[in-house]
Amino acid sequence: MSVSVILAEDHAIVRQGLAALLQAEPDIALLGQAADGAAAWSMIAAHQPDIAILDLSMPQATGIEITRRVEAAALDTRCLLLTMHDDPAAALEAQEAGAAGYVLKDNSFEDLVLAVRSIAAGGTFVSPSIRAKLRALQRNGQTHPALSDREREVLRLVALGHSSKEIARLLAISPRTVDTYRSRLMHKLGLHSVADVVRYAVQGGMLG
Repeated sequence: MSVSVILAEDHAIVRQGLAALLQAEPDIALLGQAADGAAAWSMIAAHQPDIAILDLSMPQATGIEITRRVEAAALDTRCLLLTMHDDPAAALEAQEAGAAGYVLKDNSFEDLVLAVRSIAAGGTFVSPSIRAKLRALQRNGQTHPALSDREREVLRLVALGHSSKEIARLLAISPRTVDTYRSRLMHKLGLHSVADVVRYAVQGGMLG
């Protein structure tokens, strides 16, 4: 039996390339593609696929937010998060949200297919390059203070040098809301300047 899958990724070239590769796999049935979180959730609710491959950072709703919705609705769909960030804290947050898999975008397509098949068989999958870091965090209890998905995205954009107005435009929120997120995340992490934010983001692998 084939594994039914939906794919949500906001970068069209990446999404279309992955879709073509997935459609070439004889045991994977790609039911549809979504370019943002809202479309992804609608597609999951309508089709209830075996696996939802979700980009971690998407407009309207992140992969982790969608995963939480899937868990809250008690759907049988299992979520596999796809991300460019080699950040064990994000992987831990994904696991806590209920994600069954966490794959880095710089891994091979074969790793993604292995993750899909492993999850469909009832298992889990974490990219090998982040697995050791994740285990170290869990073993030592040295997880970062819990940031929301939006706080993490604002932190990353601040570290990249974007102003509040630029961040507001990128995330489709108001500059005042950006400032609120910025103040809140800096308080949570004990950061006092933009330089501290940059240092934190670099050490956490959030700019890769």
